[in-house]
Amino acid sequence: MPKERYVLVIGSSNIDLNIYLERFPNPGETVTGGIFNQSFGGKGANQAVASARAGSKTIFIGNLGQDAFGDQMLKNLNKEGIKTEFVTRDPVTPSGIAIILVNENGQNMISVAPGANEKVTKELIHNVADVVQNASVVIFQMEIPVETILEVVRLSSQSETMIVLNPAPFKPIPIDVLKYIDIITPNENELLKLHNACGFDKVKLQQEDLCLVKIICQDLHSIGVQTIITTLGANGCFVSKSNRDSGATPEQYHVDGIKTNVVDTVGAGDCFNGVLASKLCQKTSLKTAIEYAEQLKSEYQQAGNTGAAMVYDFLSHDLKLTRTDWSVYFVRNYFSLII
Repeated sequence: MPKERYVLVIGSSNIDLNIYLERFPNPGETVTGGIFNQSFGGKGANQAVASARAGSKTIFIGNLGQDAFGDQMLKNLNKEGIKTEFVTRDPVTPSGIAIILVNENGQNMISVAPGANEKVTKELIHNVADVVQNASVVIFQMEIPVETILEVVRLSSQSETMIVLNPAPFKPIPIDVLKYIDIITPNENELLKLHNACGFDKVKLQQEDLCLVKIICQDLHSIGVQTIITTLGANGCFVSKSNRDSGATPEQYHVDGIKTNVVDTVGAGDCFNGVLASKLCQKTSLKTAIEYAEQLKSEYQQAGNTGAAMVYDFLSHDLKLTRTDWSVYFVRNYFSLII
């Protein structure tokens, strides 16, 4: 009997304190007139919700403070149908928070106090080695300690688990570890930082410079990086897949973004990564999974994180939808706690 397939997300969970305002303040300046809301965030939790809502069984491993914010986050993860039995609670360190400013153009500025997320230790991962090694896909980010990331890679590489790294916010990791990671999903800035951290000559990446993105990817393939999906914001993403076993040149192609009226970009990359992991868990081809993730990312950016996007009632709407419709629909109910 085949084992049950699931996505394992290892990462951070935060409470996001959002202020929507006309423009960002300058240093030393106070800008009033904004609108406040509190929502659930953290790259790990965001991606877990996206994965679950895109149709895959999803397990989340993280660490929360033993406080009211931690209680709220755990309740929300459970409400989303995410398996949380391996989430730990810290009685001393507070839960992580992020303060997010969003301007009228949908651009954002973010400051994070990681709190309990820094206690997602390699010992915690080692204690659930069987959960890691039995996952169909494991995805993790860099809001947890590097030592923990290395332990995840070590355990996953000993099994058939597909390993996906979203290198955000970027932290250098040993070059010899990169060859064990199946897919890396940087944005342009993170791709450049990864390239520099691997010892290649520093280059300046201009926006939408796909020729240079191609060259950087080829450099990274030369040291063992397997598949790189560089996200390009509204312009979709660029995929570069190594063919080192056959000696052929890398397979490279661009997946167009879907043009939309952007309300809010906060969490859009996490939406993309979570859906990507979910669709790969469902044995969807890489290109199809990317196209699906791009579609849902654009829907999410258009719906935004607050207001009308939150008012739909799952009980009265979702049961009328097909499975595919439901997966698209999740972006219009993206997790948010409005107070």
